[in-house]
Amino acid sequence: MRLNALRPRPLALPVMLALAASLAQAAPAPQEPTLDYTVESRDTLIGLSQGLLVSPGAWAEVAKLNALPNPNRIQPGQVLKVPARLLRSAQVPAKLVSVEGDVRIDDQAAKVGDNVQPGQRLSTAASSSAVLQLGDGSRVRLSPASDTQLGENRRYQLKAGQAGSVEEGLFASTMRLVKGSVDVLATKVLRAKPLEVVTPTAVIGVRGTEYRVHTEAVANASTRTEVLEGRVRADNTSAGADVPAGQGAALRPGSAPVVVALQAAPNLTSLPERFERPLIRFGLAGETLPLRVQVAADAGFERIVRDERVAAGGEARIAGLQDGQWHLRVRRVDNLGIEGLNATRAITLKARPEPPASLAPRAEAKFPVGAVALAWAENTEASQYRVEVARDAAFSQVAWRSDDVTGAGTSVPLTEPGTYHWRLASVRAGGDRGPWGDAQNFELRPLPTPPQGGVRRDGGIELSWSGRAEDRQQVELALDPEFAEVTAKAELTKSFWSLPSPDRPGTYYFRYRSVEPDGFVTPWSSTLKLEVPRDWRFLWIFSPVILLAL
Repeated sequence: MRLNALRPRPLALPVMLALAASLAQAAPAPQEPTLDYTVESRDTLIGLSQGLLVSPGAWAEVAKLNALPNPNRIQPGQVLKVPARLLRSAQVPAKLVSVEGDVRIDDQAAKVGDNVQPGQRLSTAASSSAVLQLGDGSRVRLSPASDTQLGENRRYQLKAGQAGSVEEGLFASTMRLVKGSVDVLATKVLRAKPLEVVTPTAVIGVRGTEYRVHTEAVANASTRTEVLEGRVRADNTSAGADVPAGQGAALRPGSAPVVVALQAAPNLTSLPERFERPLIRFGLAGETLPLRVQVAADAGFERIVRDERVAAGGEARIAGLQDGQWHLRVRRVDNLGIEGLNATRAITLKARPEPPASLAPRAEAKFPVGAVALAWAENTEASQYRVEVARDAAFSQVAWRSDDVTGAGTSVPLTEPGTYHWRLASVRAGGDRGPWGDAQNFELRPLPTPPQGGVRRDGGIELSWSGRAEDRQQVELALDPEFAEVTAKAELTKSFWSLPSPDRPGTYYFRYRSVEPDGFVTPWSSTLKLEVPRDWRFLWIFSPVILLAL
């Protein structure tokens, strides 16, 4: 026998009886689906009646529908229209071919290979997904947090003409979507009836090969469908519409379907290929519409592990993924809730072992030139740490580096003033290197230059040093090098200090330090030693007394 194309019908037969009743009130009675069957030379009337039809008595209705002059005679090459309801058929199970996370059949945990019988519910929890294969090879992908029911998966005795690809026979399948989203990838085979997805408010009948359907478990929820390839028929209680590839439809109770073009795929080229933090975060510049963001373990998105909605202009945040290769899919969502074309990108997550938390120095700390002590909180996964100190934020000018530091800190010798950046990474015992942590920076200020000056001829003291105009200068003069006996001190706005002659001659010691505008105080300068001589100018007054005494 030879099968011709299935004659299309304006409205598919719903699974939900309530919806069927309302559709019947809103539109004319639908044309019954029929199959064009071409009689072959080996066919007999008895053989067709017993092997093709539900009962031999059904032949009378077939003969009447085809207006056969002689109901008891058929001819090779003759084309008969056979109502689908008169064909011999049986319900068969569908099969779970992919399970990710918490997937349930009638509230029982499901696994790959399980059968789903017509009438059973198939649901996915958050961060979970599943793929159900129907009898004709079509696949229904359940997104996270979705609830469905296999309404019908019926096999008819006629062959579909694609032996070996799917189970032989013609099929009629219906999926009921209670809430969530499904992606349908329909095979290009002849069907007894179009593959249907039924929601509480609409019926989506496939005449295409790839489309999506969404709804919510709330009263008067809308149904949205998007067609990526082929064409679907979308019907609700008010009207219906054909939706071609590249378009979507929103169906609300009591309103005609609204058909619009799908939004273009967003541009993901600005996203990095590698993410190095356990929380994946990204935004897409210039996006003015909400986004739907999905992450899957496979490029075909049959194992979806994350399904997020991002507000317009917002930032996507994806948590809880293990290190490894992942696949990202993003699409825009318009004001009707219709989702646009997919943009996909493969990404790598390498966030572990996580870098240790830095403790010191704090960000933007300031130190004098010299050894700088770095400290961090140890990571229990790490056996050692990598440490880098650089003169630039890009770490292209590395000033100091070590790949095998142990413990919770190290001291880094640095001899040049300037801004430095430092970062840490953990290394597992087996050599597995984690990513660099966020860089911190600190600044090394120059050490004070040695002071200059001395005692004037009149016994006064003049001191100077190299300093910045914006700094304040703290100065001290003491009788001892430890500056325990300070005889004079001041805070100046210039790098110059002039003092009158001290009351006491002898050895003095001077030092200074700078107070910068941001509050940083330099260490004390090196110490300048001064000798203040006795003043002999008035000794002649006492010379006669001295001579008389002699």
